[in-house]
Amino acid sequence: MEGAVGNGPVELTSDRLLLRMPAESDVDAIMQACQDPEIQRWIPVPVPYERKHAVGFVHACAGQWASDTGAMSWAVIDAADGRLVAMVSLHLRDPGMKELGYWTAPWARGRGVMAEAATMVCRYAFEVLGMARVEWWAGVGNDASRRLAEKIGFRLEGSCRARLPHRDQRLDGWVAGLLPGDLR
Repeated sequence: MEGAVGNGPVELTSDRLLLRMPAESDVDAIMQACQDPEIQRWIPVPVPYERKHAVGFVHACAGQWASDTGAMSWAVIDAADGRLVAMVSLHLRDPGMKELGYWTAPWARGRGVMAEAATMVCRYAFEVLGMARVEWWAGVGNDASRRLAEKIGFRLEGSCRARLPHRDQRLDGWVAGLLPGDLR
């Protein structure tokens, strides 16, 4: 993993992935991915998801990176063909803890890209940002997200009733924690 510390967006790279701040060139791929019923089921994206939502998201990312309390969002790009395959974010929860969030585009599932990207981002959180803990939350029943979190070392710590706001309802949520020594 390569990366640099600074006040602005950070790029992370591996042999097959480039993680960078979402750009205008990603808007169409983000819009296409967010049409997926599984993303809409588990991620609180607007439904219907329109191009204006993708544009707003991309524009908001730069401001969030510049804020001490904003999210750090990376577009996950396949280094071989330059196509967006996923999104991964860290959200500040307290000075020593961030929350990991992610989605994978339907055309990239089953290739291990999110496990690799999430590992890179968690390693960055621990080694560069000095986090003591990274949390993961997902709606109870989001088994694919849970399997991925456990694969990279998160330990399931329990569930909370009506914990996650999701459109006009509240979902029961799973919570898992990752400490620096847990990362695989």
